[in-house]
Amino acid sequence: MDVPVLLIEFEGVLADTAAMRAAALVEAFGADDLSLTPALSALAPGLTTEQAVHRIRQAAGWPEDGTAAEICRLRAERAFAARAGKGLSLQPAVRDAIERLSSFARLAIVTRASRREVEFALGLSGLDAMFRPVIALEDASSPKPSAAPHLAALDRMAQLFPGQHICALAIEDSVVGVRAARAAGIPSVAIGLLPAHEAIEADAWFPSLSDLTPTRARERSPSARARGTDDERTRHHAGARVAGAA
Repeated sequence: MDVPVLLIEFEGVLADTAAMRAAALVEAFGADDLSLTPALSALAPGLTTEQAVHRIRQAAGWPEDGTAAEICRLRAERAFAARAGKGLSLQPAVRDAIERLSSFARLAIVTRASRREVEFALGLSGLDAMFRPVIALEDASSPKPSAAPHLAALDRMAQLFPGQHICALAIEDSVVGVRAARAAGIPSVAIGLLPAHEAIEADAWFPSLSDLTPTRARERSPSARARGTDDERTRHHAGARVAGAA
């Protein structure tokens, strides 16, 4: 039996965290009198805070300094927590979208955010019961773009549905997540404001989660693709038999 599963990134897809993350990085680097240009800030989307700090420092040509990078990470995470504590908004129409998609598939979260951040936001929104499992930053051996977070979610789903075929589709807000899904062998849908050259790496793109209807998700699931391949083979073989008979 096929079990359709949507593996959803929390940041960017469910929660509107981009501006808070960017402001937190600016504040953290600013404490060391390091200024983030728009080009440097553009390197951070899709990355964990630790990854973003290291990537920005490297791109800016700042000296390698593990202690300075760790202090910057801690400052950025504290700055983000302070902002999120005052209110973390869900993306528009997310609640309705989640309710519609849950009629078609099991919903899980696979995210670069910490478990504390995810549970805090979902608890306030009342959506915490909609997602099982939640694979947060600390639940995988390495973060996206590694395949580890998605593979951890598949392992957990296999435990929930032993002996059944898990048909997973990843819903991501960045090319980092899209590449992680691909590394895990999972098709993906990109959501939100991605550059065209990054969005094209996904199997589909939609402006928001509310644009991903159950029908559209079903059409992009592995089981639908397999059926399409089988149908194509059937048509091919049938055509060959007709041609042979002629």
